[in-house]
Amino acid sequence: MKNIRLKLTYLFLLFFTAISCQTKEEKKIDIAKIIDTPTVNLYFGKWFLINQENDKYYYCTDSDRFFEIDDTEIFDHTPMEDSGFNVDHITNKGDLTYIYTDKNESSYYILKWIDRNKGIISCQFKKYEPSLFINEKKIKAIENKTCQTKNKSCELKNLSSKYNFIIEAGEFSNEKDQKYPISAWIIIIDKKSGKKQEIHFEPNLWTEYSDLPCDSFLVKDFNFDGLEDFAMVWDQGGNAGKLYEYYFQNKKGNFSSTDSFPLQHKILAEDIDTLNKTIKTQSIVGCCHFSLNTYKLKSDGSWEASSEQRELNKK
Repeated sequence: MKNIRLKLTYLFLLFFTAISCQTKEEKKIDIAKIIDTPTVNLYFGKWFLINQENDKYYYCTDSDRFFEIDDTEIFDHTPMEDSGFNVDHITNKGDLTYIYTDKNESSYYILKWIDRNKGIISCQFKKYEPSLFINEKKIKAIENKTCQTKNKSCELKNLSSKYNFIIEAGEFSNEKDQKYPISAWIIIIDKKSGKKQEIHFEPNLWTEYSDLPCDSFLVKDFNFDGLEDFAMVWDQGGNAGKLYEYYFQNKKGNFSSTDSFPLQHKILAEDIDTLNKTIKTQSIVGCCHFSLNTYKLKSDGSWEASSEQRELNKK
């Protein structure tokens, strides 16, 4: 009988010890969750795109870009479309928080605090350029202002001695409020004869423009034939700047685009040497160099391109 009691006592002690160890382990896991969760929870909410000028931040009230996030979903809104992603898992790596939308970690957002007091973070989708966002609860803490002029059409009379240009919005992403044009009409009018030509212009990316970007329309002789041509911003661009679509005038006064121009859908041709029939552009390469690109018009009408890398600030 005593042996049975001793065995029962040992079994009870073993059971109690196992339960105690399990409870301690569970407590460790719970504590880890408690420590980690608030860091992630601070990102939950609605975030609006903002801009930075020197050390000041400001919110464009005419912008239409935001995203919302919680522990199950990310809702990403742009003027062109809405996207929703389910959150698969969240990982902290140093001061960066990775929110993965699939188990293979091929699709993700990277969040980082820029200024916690002001509620400002950077948000980066995969390997694209990061943008700054502010939490909706903090949006009144920075300057709020209208950033773009409201143009449904614009008339440009002083860019050419021979032509007037009118740019009219075609379709809008937001038809109700007539905002964020996704196409336009470029109307060229001969000042002397009154002859008109209309070109339907379809940009690649204008999501930043709530109204027509009339200040990004230029008239120059880009192909050295003595006739005025024009360029219109085609894509708002990234670090390299805006990208342009070029239109060239023929001897009959008609304008058309051509893919043979080496800067078509690339940056603006600003450094133009009429005497040597060359165009030069510059682009940053990495941290410490820039590329000097030269395009020379040959006698057969083709273009010869060359590029040279130089150190930044080198005289």
